[in-house]
This record gives sequence, structure tokens and C-alpha cells, in this order.
Amino acid sequence: MKSENPKSYLESKVMTASSAQLHLMLVEGAIRFCTRAQRELANNNEGHANEAMVRAIDIIGEMLAGVRGGESDINQKLGDLYQFLFHTLTSAYVNTDAQKLEDVMRILEFERETWQLACERAHAEVKQQPSGNPIKAPIIAPHIATPSPSSGLSLEA
Repeated sequence: MKSENPKSYLESKVMTASSAQLHLMLVEGAIRFCTRAQRELANNNEGHANEAMVRAIDIIGEMLAGVRGGESDINQKLGDLYQFLFHTLTSAYVNTDAQKLEDVMRILEFERETWQLACERAHAEVKQQPSGNPIKAPIIAPHIATPSPSSGLSLEA
């Protein structure tokens, strides 16, 4: 029995995910690369730490691009938050500042918990609907764009 290719699994997961689940995947990807950067900084491997931070900066940039252009209050607030994360992580990269990296990680961890709860709530609401009346999951944020295949953004570590 042949195991499924991890890349095709991720591709399938992305293609079937809701916009909230896709956003959660971006947050988790940013956390994964920030964690790698922390580990590399702790091991005095600045080059690898910088590579990981650049990947995290790219993901946060995609998150920021996804909420820009939305007129709602939540889009404005998320835009401000992601702008702060982008700026702080860029500063951590330029100055090799482990404390700023830690600050970004704390916020991303909170953001992950928030999106996990939102995804669970949306899933529960869809499950509660009568079987003959399927509805779409509620939109959590009115305008959250997802990374396009041409963006070159990869969530793979």
C-alpha cells in the first residue's frame, strides 16, 4: 500500500478548506517559521533564522493583503494587527532581535486560538442544520483573500 504524497495531501486540504480554515493555515505556517527562527537563533545560526523569518514575513504579508480593501471594522482591525506583526517581525529580522520575534509569536499564538475557535464554531453551526437544508459556513471576515497558486507562497516547512 502506497502512502499519499504529503504535497498532494496539502493541496487537497487547501482546495477543500473554507476561507477561515485557509486563514488558520496561514497563521499556523507563520508560527511554524517563527518557531524555526527562534530555534535557529538559540543555536546561533543566524542565516537559517533569517531564512525562516523571511518565510514568516511573506506569510504575514499575505495575511495583510487578504484583509486589505475590506471596508468592515474587523478588516480594519485585522489589517492594523497584521501591519504591526509585519513591521515587528521585519524589525526582528533586520536587528536579529529575539525579543521582538517572541512578541510576534505570542500574538500569532493568540491569533491561532481565535481562528481555531472560529472554525470550530462555523463547523458546529453547519452540522446543526437539517440534512435536507445544507448551508454554507458563516463568513467570519467579509474579505479574507486566500493565497493564489501563482503567489509562490508555500506553507510547507
